[in-house]
Amino acid sequence: MTPTTDHIGKFVDACIAKGEGEESGNTKQDRKHYKIIHSSYLRLKEAGRLEELLELLNHENPYVRLWAASYTLQIAPAKAERTLEELSCICGVPAGFSASITLKEWRAGRLNL
Repeated sequence: MTPTTDHIGKFVDACIAKGEGEESGNTKQDRKHYKIIHSSYLRLKEAGRLEELLELLNHENPYVRLWAASYTLQIAPAKAERTLEELSCICGVPAGFSASITLKEWRAGRLNL
């Protein structure tokens, strides 16, 4: 496994775990999973490989799509916004609400990554 692939795998696993925690109400591990997600993003960004996150916009898990879309808004805004718009239509799941807030903040120019 290459270092970048390893970061993608960690990113995916942490997104899924964070989403499961949000849905169950067990947010004790939130910071831990967020740190892994953000650290993976930063490593990919430093390596100039953020485009690898674009492949995750079609992932089966909505939380993976949510975080991938959030972190690719600056490099592929149309694709990322479309993914966030689709996610925002999901009712009763924190990913849908998070997607709508992310879109609102992005469009208002208040989302800095």
